[in-house]
Amino acid sequence: MRAKLRHQIGVLHRIGRRDSGADIEGACTAIRELSGDAVHAADTDELMGLEGAASTEYFEALSRLVPEDVAFQGRSRRPPKDLANAAFSYAYAILLSECTGALIAAGLEPSLGVLHASTDKRPSLSLDLMEEFRPLLVDRTVMALLRSRRLRPEHAIDSQDGEGVWLGPEGKKALVDGYEATLQRQV
Repeated sequence: MRAKLRHQIGVLHRIGRRDSGADIEGACTAIRELSGDAVHAADTDELMGLEGAASTEYFEALSRLVPEDVAFQGRSRRPPKDLANAAFSYAYAILLSECTGALIAAGLEPSLGVLHASTDKRPSLSLDLMEEFRPLLVDRTVMALLRSRRLRPEHAIDSQDGEGVWLGPEGKKALVDGYEATLQRQV
């Protein structure tokens, strides 16, 4: 969890340095403090609460770093309320499937999680594994696509019930291309 929070700070600094008008230091300070608190978490519930608070700070800061035509107000899911959140959700699903495949290939049971409660309905260990990689692989990719306008408002499709937004075929293609390019990059 602390690695995830450290990566979130790195993503904010990397993107924020190109946007002098955005104030990201407050969010970075808050995430650092929450990461320090994580060392002393009494149990998994407290740890997950700290992670949730850090994610709120993180996504609010990210929302200040995108062009107005693809603006979002923090993280929303089930259903995603805007293009950015639809892209995050779609890319997280890709990362989840890759983590699940890697666990199966290693001979591990994806449903037996440590941080995420083990259930037969979701791959909890896969969710645990992907936490550290979310900022590095998904968040950086989605933000780069939004900021470069390779993901645009016309890539969003209203859901059938009108409650949310889905990524259309062209948006999915742009996202998958960007994600694959991120995976090919050497670090």
